[in-house]
Amino acid sequence: MTENAANNLNKKNGQQVAKIAEIFDSVQGEGLFIGYRQLFIRFCGCNLLCDYCDTEFDKGQEYTVSELIEKIKEFNLHAFHSISLTGGEPLLHYEFLKKFLPEIKKLNLKVYLETNGTMPKALESIIDCVDIISMDFKVDSSAKIGDLFLKHDKFLETAINHNKEIFAKLVFDDNLQDFEINESINLAQKYNIQLVLQPKMAGSGIEVSHEKIVETFNKFSEKYYNTRLIGQVHKFFDIK
Repeated sequence: MTENAANNLNKKNGQQVAKIAEIFDSVQGEGLFIGYRQLFIRFCGCNLLCDYCDTEFDKGQEYTVSELIEKIKEFNLHAFHSISLTGGEPLLHYEFLKKFLPEIKKLNLKVYLETNGTMPKALESIIDCVDIISMDFKVDSSAKIGDLFLKHDKFLETAINHNKEIFAKLVFDDNLQDFEINESINLAQKYNIQLVLQPKMAGSGIEVSHEKIVETFNKFSEKYYNTRLIGQVHKFFDIK
């Protein structure tokens, strides 16, 4: 799906709707905010089809903005560090988010966007209401979707120009190539962001050899000090 095609949303009684796979209370298990309690809203649909994706996001329920706000109010909002927009790719629903996120800010909730970092125009349209961006560097060796570094570059430029807190995650396996390491480091250095390396997992098991994990971390950290190695903690704890 193209970025422009994302604008073609369904409507209910004249109101825009977004298809939501699930809404749940859980713990952030990836990246720099591991361990924080968040309210997750998982949006249906994605513009990519990564080889390692383990998320079912095609089935869901349609919500208008007002319906989703009422659903969110059923939770104890004081317990959450932030509300996580995840997917799928939440930015496919940017027209819905343009109306939804201002209502979220009225509830004094931080907005944490989890994204594949390929839709800079969509980000631009909602960025004023976003507090934290968790972006994935998608590398072809593990995701099998081609080279996306040019899109990642533009996405990061948009976020940094708006002074947003952003970091990048990179899921890797034994097939990670040196040129992918160098491209990732170049972008991280260009925008001075923290880079989180995340070994590919299947269930609660790590699919990457110990040797590859150590080798990869060393290659990154020797060229870019602001690199961290962090696994998917929620899978070890068997938490959703």
